Amino acid sequence: MPSWESAAADDLWTKACGKECWLRTTEALEHDIRRASDTSLWQLRTDARTSLIEYARERLARQLAVSGELPDAVESAKHLFDPNALTLGFARRFATYKRPHLLLHDPERLIRLLADPQRPVQLIIAGKAHPADPAGQALIQGWTHFIRRPEARPHVIFLSDYDMHLTEHLVKGVDVWLNTPRRLWEASARAA
Repeated sequence: MPSWESAAADDLWTKACGKECWLRTTEALEHDIRRASDTSLWQLRTDARTSLIEYARERLARQLAVSGELPDAVESAKHLFDPNALTLGFARRFATYKRPHLLLHDPERLIRLLADPQRPVQLIIAGKAHPADPAGQALIQGWTHFIRRPEARPHVIFLSDYDMHLTEHLVKGVDVWLNTPRRLWEASARAA
């Protein structure tokens, strides 16, 4: 969708497929899409991830400063994450049916996956719970507790005050979008 597409992505696809390309069927676009080089696609992906990491660092640093964290913690946030590591994203309202806790089912395994020196992975989580949803608030607390672990801290961040601006950065920049709702409880799960 153009509203979620970056200017760089629009430029790449316009060069490969023409300005009105998204009005055509996927079948009609296949040949033109294949004209985009692997190098240009990888550069687009790398640039988008780097932009997200820079945005997430700044947003986390502001979040920590506002919450009264020590200056060292705020400064450290500005250097978290590797723009070259596989970046996963999970952002939505925290509710039990969305099951954000599934990744925490085996926290030791999650740490091993995130901290693998040969295949590093990092996770950006964003969201908020409804004020009248104590179960959703508990899910956020579970993630907050996990992130405070020294071995998790370099690999997972939680960005509060989830909004459309943050979502736009995440959608454009993450390599893998995690979606774990209970089947048939969320519109995106109905098509699956």
